[in-house]
Amino acid sequence: MKEKFKSFGIPLVLIVLFIGALFLHQLLQVKQQPEPDWSRSIPLNYTSEERPVIFNGEEGLFLASKGKITGLEGSLGSIKETTLNTSVTRGHPFWTDGKKVIQIKDDKLTSTESNEVTTITEEATGISTAMNSVYFWNKENLFSLNPIELSMEEVFSFSNEIQDVYIGNNGSAVVQVRQDDGHSHLYYMDDTLQVVKDPFAIVNTATNHHINGLTFTTENNQLTLLYNEEMRAQGTLSYKIFKLQTTIDEIGSSILKPTKIDFTNEMSGGKLQSPRTAQLLSINGEKSILFTAEGHRVGDDNAISLYVAPFSDSDQLTAAPVSTTKHFSYSPLQLTKYSIAWLDYDGDSYELFGASQEGQVITKSTEWSKRSVKEAVNNSILMIFSSFITIMVSFYWVLPSLFLLILLYVFKPNIFEKEEINWVEYVSIIMFLVMPLTFITKAMGDYFHFVAPGYLMFSGSEYVLLLVISVITTFLWKFGRDPDWGTFGGVFYFMGIYILLYATSIGPYIFNLF
Repeated sequence: MKEKFKSFGIPLVLIVLFIGALFLHQLLQVKQQPEPDWSRSIPLNYTSEERPVIFNGEEGLFLASKGKITGLEGSLGSIKETTLNTSVTRGHPFWTDGKKVIQIKDDKLTSTESNEVTTITEEATGISTAMNSVYFWNKENLFSLNPIELSMEEVFSFSNEIQDVYIGNNGSAVVQVRQDDGHSHLYYMDDTLQVVKDPFAIVNTATNHHINGLTFTTENNQLTLLYNEEMRAQGTLSYKIFKLQTTIDEIGSSILKPTKIDFTNEMSGGKLQSPRTAQLLSINGEKSILFTAEGHRVGDDNAISLYVAPFSDSDQLTAAPVSTTKHFSYSPLQLTKYSIAWLDYDGDSYELFGASQEGQVITKSTEWSKRSVKEAVNNSILMIFSSFITIMVSFYWVLPSLFLLILLYVFKPNIFEKEEINWVEYVSIIMFLVMPLTFITKAMGDYFHFVAPGYLMFSGSEYVLLLVISVITTFLWKFGRDPDWGTFGGVFYFMGIYILLYATSIGPYIFNLF
C-alpha cells in the first residue's frame, strides 16, 4: 500500500492541487470586470422564450413579447417593473409612454390605451419609433406622427417603396428606399422633416447579402453613419460594419463609398470577428461605438459578446469588452449616459442584462453569488476537458523514446535484463524531455497569454515551466518508481506523470475548444 501511494498517490495529490489552482483562478476571474470602467453583467430579471421587441422610451425600457409589454425603469441597482397587457405584432416596432401603445396591427396604424383601440390610419406598411419621434409609411409615402396628439403629417413621397426608416437622436432620419431586387437607396431627412431629394448611398438588400441595421449622428455639420451588413456564402454567415461620412451640405450631391471598419480586442490583441449591431452613442461624454462580435474568453465557444470602442476617423479601432455573459448578445442599447443593456440568448430563452460605469453598481456586480460560483465551476470543467486535447497532442512526444526502446528490445534484448536503472532508461527519458520544447512556443500563444494566470506568465516562462515540471517528474520517478517495473515500465511511468502534470498545470490554458 505504501509503495502504491509513493508511485501513484503523490502524483495524484499534485494533479488535484493543480486542478484546485485552476478552479481558484476561475473563481477570481468571475469577480473580474470585463474592463476597469465597467461593471460585470447584471441580470435584470427579465426572460422571454421569444425574442422581444424593444422600445427605449422616455419613461423607461419596454419589452414586448407573448401578448404583454413589460416596462423597466430606474437605475441598474433598483429596477421597477410594470406590465401592460397589450399584444404587439411580432417583428414590428412600437411606441409607448407606459399607458398608450402605438403600433401596426393588421396593416392598420393603431393606438391602444386603457384597452380602447383607436385606428389612426387604415393603411400602413411600416413603422419606425424613437423616444420622441414616430414615422410610418404606406408603400412609397412617408408620414410623421405626433404620438401625444395622434396627429399625422405627410412628409415625402418617394419614387419607390420605403423599406425602413432609421431615426437619429434629434428627430432626423435616414430613409431606406427600394432601388431594385438587390439594392436600396439611402435618403437623409433633417429634424424639420426636409428630405434631401437625391440619395447619398446604395446598400445591399439581397436575401444572401443585405443591410441589417443602421445608426448615425449629425454633429458639427457632419453626417457620420454606420451600417451593419450580413452575408451568407456556402451556408456560413458573416458580418461587417461599414462607415459613411460627409458634410450635411453635401448630402445627396454624390453616392458615398463605404469604408469597412475593423476592430481589435484591447484585452487579447486579437482581431474581433463578425462585428455587427453597431450603435453610435455617447458614453460618459465620449463618442463611442457599441457593437457585438465573437467572444474571446474562456468558455465563450461561439458566443457573441458586447464591446465598446472610442470612435475616431480611423478604420482600425480598438474595442474593450463590456459584457461577461456567455451566449449570444442581441439588441445592445444605451439606458443612461453611464449604463447599457442587451439581450442574452442561451438557445432556449432571452434574458435581459445590463452593465454600468457607476461605482456602486460596479462594486455590487463583483460580489460572489451562486450564479458566479456556478460559472467558475463550469469554466473549470470546460478547461479540464480542453486539456485532454493537450494529452492527445503530446502523444508524439513519446514516439522517439518508444522507437528506441523497440529497436533495442529487438536487437539487444539483454540490456533489459538488468534489475537497476540502466543507461537506456536515462537516454529514453532525455529524448522525451526534448520533445515538449518543439511544441511549447506554439502552445503558449495569444490565447494562453490572454487566459492564463499571472504566475504562469513571465519572461522565459515557457522554458522555466517545462524545467519545473521536469524536475518534479524526475523527483517523483526516482522516489516512486518500482524496481520490478523494468526499463519499459520506468520510462512510461516517467512520461505518463510528466504528461499529466503538464496537462493539468499548463494544458487548460492552451486550447479553447469551448
